[in-house]
Amino acid sequence: KIKNAAQNFSVVTKMALSMLKNNKTKGSINLKRLKAGWDENFLETLLQENNF
Repeated sequence: KIKNAAQNFSVVTKMALSMLKNNKTKGSINLKRLKAGWDENFLETLLQENNF
């Protein structure tokens, strides 16, 4: 489990980045990342758009 931590984290990071890129709202990826952390409705929208 410990040996795979970096690889697992990499996969999760790539999935999150993909979700942000697929979102069609205006703004940079960094802004969308921050907004998802602040606004639960926006986070829910991201998850629904990507079928999670």
